[in-house]
Amino acid sequence: MTVACFAAVLLGIACRLSLNKVEYTFETDKIDGTVKIAFLSDVHNSLYGENQCELTEAIEEYGTDIVLFGGDLFDEFNDEENSWALVDAMVTKYPCFYAVGNHEHNTGKVMLYKKKMAERGVTVLNNSSEVIEINGQKIRICGTENKFETENAEPQNDGIYSVLLHHYPHDFPDLSQKGFDLILAGHAHGGQWRIPGLINGVYAPDQGLFPEYAGGLYSENGTDMAVSRGLWKHYDRIYIPRIFNRPELLLITIN
Repeated sequence: MTVACFAAVLLGIACRLSLNKVEYTFETDKIDGTVKIAFLSDVHNSLYGENQCELTEAIEEYGTDIVLFGGDLFDEFNDEENSWALVDAMVTKYPCFYAVGNHEHNTGKVMLYKKKMAERGVTVLNNSSEVIEINGQKIRICGTENKFETENAEPQNDGIYSVLLHHYPHDFPDLSQKGFDLILAGHAHGGQWRIPGLINGVYAPDQGLFPEYAGGLYSENGTDMAVSRGLWKHYDRIYIPRIFNRPELLLITIN
């Protein structure tokens, strides 16, 4: 193989945009059975097959109980039809929860998005929480838009496992002190470019170069955090390609 052919193959591997299904398991004595969560963050109106079939099939195959949308479902520069197709496919099958990200705010239509999501049957979390029973297990789903307004979303010391949707992973040091069991975040897009095993991410918004919370698992003060590398494919803004950083669907088991 010539150097040029090798470089072409490596570039093809590095820039793959095929869906990466990442599974995490968290164990707790607050739940006797099993709860399975699909976490979708930073969709940005990306399309995964006709009617989002690639995502919906992966979520169904996992045996998902709850679907959580973790912000930047919509995009300030793109249309909305693909994101709405995803929501419509999910809400007919699963309890769905939604917390907004920075792009929803940047569009100037954040209140409209919240209204339309609620009309579709999605629970919109605005610095709030809701207890839901799944497979006989109670779990508290919380959502915050900023780290300064968490009072109505925080755990109640009642022994119920708490999951927080918070778009911004760099707030983890502060939020890890609030008593949540698990925080789910996105926003960093996996640091855009990666060198697996060496550099977890090169740049992320609000964190800058070599971000600490680019993607993966973190733990502090008894709280776990899973950061999704996001589902944005960058087809329309190829000047920021994903390198060794495939779009990511998080599939989470709590037992």
